[in-house]
Amino acid sequence: MLSLLLLLAPASPAQAQDASAIRAQDLQAHISFLASDLLEGRGSGTRGSMIASQYVAQHWQRLGLKPANEGSYFHHFELRGSDGEPEVGRNTCAILPGTDPSVADQYIVIGAHHDHAGLGDPIRGAMGFPGEVHNGADDNASGTSGALELAEYFASNPLRHPILFYTFDAEERGLLGSAALVRDKVIDPEQMLFMLNLDMIGRLTDDYLFVGGLGTAEELDGLLKPIFDATEGFDFEFHPGGEAPSDNTNFYRAGVPAMFFFTHIHLDYHLPEDDVEKINFAGQVRILQLATRVLAKIDTLDALSFVQQTREEAAGMPGDFNERMMNHMRNIAERSQKRGRLGIRPGDPTNNGITIDSVTEGSAAAESGLQGGDVLISIDGIRTVDRNSLRRALAAKFKGSEIELVIVRDGERMRIAATMK
Repeated sequence: MLSLLLLLAPASPAQAQDASAIRAQDLQAHISFLASDLLEGRGSGTRGSMIASQYVAQHWQRLGLKPANEGSYFHHFELRGSDGEPEVGRNTCAILPGTDPSVADQYIVIGAHHDHAGLGDPIRGAMGFPGEVHNGADDNASGTSGALELAEYFASNPLRHPILFYTFDAEERGLLGSAALVRDKVIDPEQMLFMLNLDMIGRLTDDYLFVGGLGTAEELDGLLKPIFDATEGFDFEFHPGGEAPSDNTNFYRAGVPAMFFFTHIHLDYHLPEDDVEKINFAGQVRILQLATRVLAKIDTLDALSFVQQTREEAAGMPGDFNERMMNHMRNIAERSQKRGRLGIRPGDPTNNGITIDSVTEGSAAAESGLQGGDVLISIDGIRTVDRNSLRRALAAKFKGSEIELVIVRDGERMRIAATMK
């Protein structure tokens, strides 16, 4: 099945055109696949996340990047599921060689996490209902697609330094993937000149862009100020801090100067509504074009002087981040009050669906005519073969939503309409 899904993925979206250009249509192709329902939210340790990492690795290979982990594009690490059972996370890692042999062992790192919140699992950061697909188009298919496009660009416009491309699993579970890469020294952090982290760069609004980490090396602010000053059309917010609730933190803590591009949270943050239709692709192109200029400038140096910041200095997020998060949590609470309920008690799975043990009096199920003993086959076209699929089929249904159920009663197949309550 994984191979079949990857065959459906967009193949080499830019290969027939100028490979050095960063294009909105390429970003759209990448995000449309990574944030599709097929990947079920790319929850770390799940099939969807494995498909995402395979997709990324295929593009590393297509572009001629070298595997970074002993001949492999993958780095595996252990996770624990919500039930305490072991799971496997998978990062990707690839090297684009540089042009200057004198700095061949000093890497510029470009990173982005490819995981998201899966099917509404709180352990993976979901803020929607259990069973809802959290596609994570902005968070962080946007950053992953950005890393892919930068690899395409720099493959045609190589830097002096080699570039190490990472995509991380399990960021949503506490930056675990990037922590494992740094801990296991797939490439020793002492060999890293600089790291740029791309996280949520797809919702450029009012031209706002947060740039964190300018104080993580003595040279960065003065070196890059002329670039930012000459870049028109952005409302920048700069911060010196090297830490954030994102993967640049682990590199900074390992002594690597690290920066962070971020277009801020929004009303769809960690909710199922974070879909590809809401991405500002033109804005994302501008951010990545800025990234090429920043990285080219850093490439002119042979070393950076790392700055060890205090905990207070290192905390680098937008000034209104906490206020926005508080407002967002209020929106989450209001959304939870709108959740609809069908009012059935599911029983055992059958060959065709799941048995309804009982129906709650006065519920949507009761008003629709469902009965105990009915076998529920599907809801709005989603097969209900077990409790998990039933949960998913009902997850996105709000009060007042009209749904169509297919059931079998006494051997007869029937369609029933219900209104969620």
